[in-house]
Amino acid sequence: MIKFFRNIRKKLLSEGNTTKYLKYAVGEILLVVIGILIALQINNWNEFKKERKQERKVLTELLSSMENNYKSMITDSLLRIRWNTSSDIVIKSLEKGMPYIDTMNYHYQNARIPGTNLSLSYAGYESLKNVGYEIISSDTLRKTIVDLFELKHKRLLEQMEYFESFQSDRQIKIDQHFSYETDKFNADDPFLIPIRPNNYDELQKDGTYLPMIKSTTMHRKMISTLVNDNMEATRKVIGMLKDELNKNTDD
Repeated sequence: MIKFFRNIRKKLLSEGNTTKYLKYAVGEILLVVIGILIALQINNWNEFKKERKQERKVLTELLSSMENNYKSMITDSLLRIRWNTSSDIVIKSLEKGMPYIDTMNYHYQNARIPGTNLSLSYAGYESLKNVGYEIISSDTLRKTIVDLFELKHKRLLEQMEYFESFQSDRQIKIDQHFSYETDKFNADDPFLIPIRPNNYDELQKDGTYLPMIKSTTMHRKMISTLVNDNMEATRKVIGMLKDELNKNTDD
């Protein structure tokens, strides 16, 4: 092709027809420019396809992390309901001076659990940060994801850590008044090992145990409010991620 154009130029020069040569030269330049523009367009398209493929991979990882987080928060919420139910039973029995029965031992154990065992996966979000936030083409989706992890999840985990800081003092009180019934340990439900009062009369007279249980219960309820808020936000983002992934299933 280059030889072909070179021969044309030689022929026009040998004929001495300047006008025809100039027209040809302009035409050749236009062809070169058009070729460059087409090559750039192809390159841009390939880059766009590459970025959309990377975006899809990131969104898929985010979806997996958030679905796992949602399941974890549901489990956590159900456990908190169980623990708070036991707390209410223990509080009622002590406030009304009810006699001791051994079935209360499970409730004593549930009542003491602070409920700060929730763990959230950041794997998908870390992948997004490594690639770069701008890989997500939807501004709304990008902002919603960042708000969820940087604001809502962060606040929840900080509050859980704060309430956990009181646990060492609570454990001292539990060790003072209770003994674990280790023969009833169940690996399938390790949190449900019952604890038995060492002296029920002393437990009833202790002026700090009941307020401690009430405080623990209130802390769990406060965390539950944040967990529910995070669950709703996570459910919303999961729906947005699925919609975005379904837009271009061929990418």
